[in-house]
Amino acid sequence: MKQRGRKSVNLLALPIDASPPRLSAPKDLTKIERSLFDFIVDASPPLHFAVSDTPLLVSYVQATLMARSVAKPPTKLAEFERVVRLQAMLATKLRLSPQTRLNPETLARAHNNFAPNAVAPWESGDVA
Repeated sequence: MKQRGRKSVNLLALPIDASPPRLSAPKDLTKIERSLFDFIVDASPPLHFAVSDTPLLVSYVQATLMARSVAKPPTKLAEFERVVRLQAMLATKLRLSPQTRLNPETLARAHNNFAPNAVAPWESGDVA
């Protein structure tokens, strides 16, 4: 049960675990699948994935590796397109793609803070 009211100074002074546990790869993955799984999990914020995301993340890893394997032969273009479409859908569901991770308003605000005096190209007055 959570403590009600204000927290005491002693409670606030307790050390907090700086790194929450990350999602671990299932044991039945191959070595290369496991390394890609770990890379994706480590590249994301610590609380980005829940344990329930594991099957979906495994499917994404397998689709990524399959896309890599059929990317080179030009005869497998149709298969490559299907696998990449699946990969993109899974990336969206797992919030791995930039458009699903970033809020457009927050992104615009961050851009304005980074370059407050920047002039939009259409407002520069330069005519080519």
